[in-house]
Amino acid sequence: MPTNAETKLSFSDDHIDARWVTEAINYPIDPRTIVVNTSTRPVNYVGGVEGMVAPWKSTILERTTIRSADSLVTLRVTQITNIGGVVLGKNWRWYGSEATTFPQGTPLYISTQDGIGQAQIDPRFFCHQKDQPDAPEPFDVRVNLWFTPEQTDCVIHTGHTFLEIHTQVFGTGHMQKFYEDSEETLYEDVFMPPGLTNEPFPVVDPDGQFNYPWHRYFADTDCIWLVIELHPQAG
Repeated sequence: MPTNAETKLSFSDDHIDARWVTEAINYPIDPRTIVVNTSTRPVNYVGGVEGMVAPWKSTILERTTIRSADSLVTLRVTQITNIGGVVLGKNWRWYGSEATTFPQGTPLYISTQDGIGQAQIDPRFFCHQKDQPDAPEPFDVRVNLWFTPEQTDCVIHTGHTFLEIHTQVFGTGHMQKFYEDSEETLYEDVFMPPGLTNEPFPVVDPDGQFNYPWHRYFADTDCIWLVIELHPQAG
């Protein structure tokens, strides 16, 4: 495979430069960029000293060089003025236009979704239910962006059939867990500043199903975040 292969993601625009990079070798990062490791091996970089981004984690880098990486997504906010205008582009839609039960008054917008290859993942290791990955399974990796304005409750929900994690791109928000479908039952509040990827929320049941708590995204400010979805391949 070619080294430093770049694919501009479909939701990349004048506000956010978003790229998928594979087989990175001595790949420069500058200016300031969110780097998301979308592989099962560490991303190694050199700045003042050698550093690394763990699998399925992220950081903000500038004036650095990626020494080696299997797969990563880079996100750079290039224009802040009128950043909410991203949702007016052809690659965005209001989430409720397809999710017919979604509350009409909730301004939550989703971009197009891109596939960024496959990964061999042990889902129980991914969800921190074991110390070593010894039962890898094939997953398709997909990414897209979400936008919502400040003080938006993006709706408590559960029941995903895939694994997901979230990387904050712009603004500050929260990933929250609840005992029930009620905000009064909040039991964990994960603050999401730019550059952070949250820990996985589900556990894997004995039958292999992903058991998510009731959860939601809540925006403090205008927010944009990346969702990484890991979909089991059909057996």
